[in-house]
Amino acid sequence: MSRRRVKTMYHFRNDRLTESDSGGGKPAESTIRHKIVVMGAAKVGKSAIINQFLYSTFTPKYKRTVEEMHHGDFNLSGIHLTLDILDTSGSYEFPAMRDLSIKSADAFVLVYDVNDSNTFLEVKTLRAQILNTKGAVPIVVVGNKIDLVEVKQEVESESTRDLVTIKWENGFVEVSAKENLNISQVFKELLIQAKLKYNLSPALQRRRRQSLPPPQHNSRNSSSTHVPSAAQLQHLQQIRERSESKRNSCILS
Repeated sequence: MSRRRVKTMYHFRNDRLTESDSGGGKPAESTIRHKIVVMGAAKVGKSAIINQFLYSTFTPKYKRTVEEMHHGDFNLSGIHLTLDILDTSGSYEFPAMRDLSIKSADAFVLVYDVNDSNTFLEVKTLRAQILNTKGAVPIVVVGNKIDLVEVKQEVESESTRDLVTIKWENGFVEVSAKENLNISQVFKELLIQAKLKYNLSPALQRRRRQSLPPPQHNSRNSSSTHVPSAAQLQHLQQIRERSESKRNSCILS
């Protein structure tokens, strides 16, 4: 199994993944690491999607993949994110290897060819196996090769989107690895899925708590309990000290 590493730092901006200067600026507040397994039938473009995303390259020549690990480091608003992306074989000649890949993964990208309905049936099979093994985990279903659609694609877009996003409650993106169309959106959608399924990192939890408004004095009977941050507690202490000072001055006068 070969391994490739991307040492360049990136950050998401709008709909594109752009390079970021990793030599300066503030240090990362926290580090998050996810192992992503890319699965699908043979020749649907799994390797092409990964290569376009990490290396901005595309080759039309098909090369059979057994198993290959890629690594990417990213910077999202001060959070250091490492993605370990496993490119799997589409033939699945080694069931034990496939089972191990599923068990060790944090999230999945399931790829099919929009011009081949059989490859979407393979996605259904893989998703069922993932759920049986892992339960509910972040999954993004990706329809590739939309650049090759001439009249009408074999796997219809809207009905497939409804099935994946509404019934399955997974992410859905249609892409062209050849044209680099919506490739970054696949991994952005995966991060959205991960935030929904996993607890936030400590750094993000702190940021969320500090962004909440201070507790209201009339909320004692509220059914929800607000946990103030350290900054809010310090602010309340300062208000209390000022109040005590004013009260003492009135007594002395």
